[in-house]
Amino acid sequence: MQAVSDMARDAGARLGGRRAWAMWGLAAAAYLVAFFHRMALGVAGLEATERLSIPEGALASLAALQLFIYLAMQIPAGLAADRLGPRRTLAIGLAIMAVGEALFAVSTSLAPALAGRALVGLGDALTFLNVLRIGHAWFPEHRQGLLAALTGVVGAVGQLVATIPLHLALDGVGWTPTFLAVAFLTGALVAMPLLLLHDRPPGRPAPRGDDHAPIGRTLRDAWARPATRHGFFLHLGAMGPFAIVGAVWGVPYMVASQGMSRATASTLLLGIVVALAVTGPIVGALVGGDARRRRASVLVPAVPAIGWGLLVLWPTPDVPDALLLAVLVATGAAAGGSMIAFEIARREAPAVSAGSATALVNCGGFSAAVLGAVVVGLLLGGDPSPATAQHAMAPVALIAAIGTAGCVIHARRGATRRRDPEAAIAASGSS
Repeated sequence: MQAVSDMARDAGARLGGRRAWAMWGLAAAAYLVAFFHRMALGVAGLEATERLSIPEGALASLAALQLFIYLAMQIPAGLAADRLGPRRTLAIGLAIMAVGEALFAVSTSLAPALAGRALVGLGDALTFLNVLRIGHAWFPEHRQGLLAALTGVVGAVGQLVATIPLHLALDGVGWTPTFLAVAFLTGALVAMPLLLLHDRPPGRPAPRGDDHAPIGRTLRDAWARPATRHGFFLHLGAMGPFAIVGAVWGVPYMVASQGMSRATASTLLLGIVVALAVTGPIVGALVGGDARRRRASVLVPAVPAIGWGLLVLWPTPDVPDALLLAVLVATGAAAGGSMIAFEIARREAPAVSAGSATALVNCGGFSAAVLGAVVVGLLLGGDPSPATAQHAMAPVALIAAIGTAGCVIHARRGATRRRDPEAAIAASGSS
């Protein structure tokens, strides 16, 4: 008995040490690679239209399919994180992305290119949640919010890496050598988690297979917890606007409504990425495990709701430059703050099903991004006037407002449930 106690104490002492950071770094490297793959199509858009002989509008189908596959795979990815563990799931994700990018590299028509991007989206979906799982296993409770935020920063770095270096490679060696090289490097990285990554510190027991409830019950129980719904709406209202503006419609909006060049608009959008990278760790460190501060997280989606509401309702489409820049930075800052949504959900989830809870949270922002991007595209039409472009961004403000309302409702329900343990037991028994 004493040996078991000593083993547990030794494992606890290792939480958050140098080896823990090494494990998290290995997992985060896989996420950086995944984010690079996710953003590569946007960088190679012009080359894609020429190589695949498609109009610019058809590029939206490639991006939409990849995003839709990513969204559709969130629940399976969460279940895989719970049942297979991060080491194997990350290796599978990297392998699938490598195959998808290789297929994309040799594609000369739309159909195989679509298949390649679908595989990239599938592999991408298996990375983020497993980085969080490594953090949960290797770090103490009070570090979890910061780790979630740092994971968001890694994604921002991946987005930056997928700009200038990829452009230079495409200009220098061309389409097929560039994407085949990316595919080869990704495939080589499959060995990294298999050989070096450990799902948990020595001495920490793995969840037993019989601890896993049936899949349907696992998901129902996860959604029944107010903390999961709180995280879902926080992510919906803060990450949804970021994805719509940063990855899809930000540049067309600024070109049509503000009369900017595409180069200027693209440069301004870097403010979103920088704001995410700077704000995420600050919010994660400030919020941490403090329940009172976590309740204040309902303010995070309110920021883009107010900002985009101002831009949509401004008397003229051409808003002041300072206001536009402030709203863009606020959108990125809110996305950085949205990383705390995963920690909110995880705190009240059993360890054996934490991946399912965080997967449901991740569905919030990306379901909003898919639906919102489609609606904005329909409102913009083919050749929008400045006023049309201005008002077409209303779904961005609406999504952020819905996220804010959901946060307020479920944060209150969660607080009530924590104050009334008997009600919590009754609710868990009925779910």
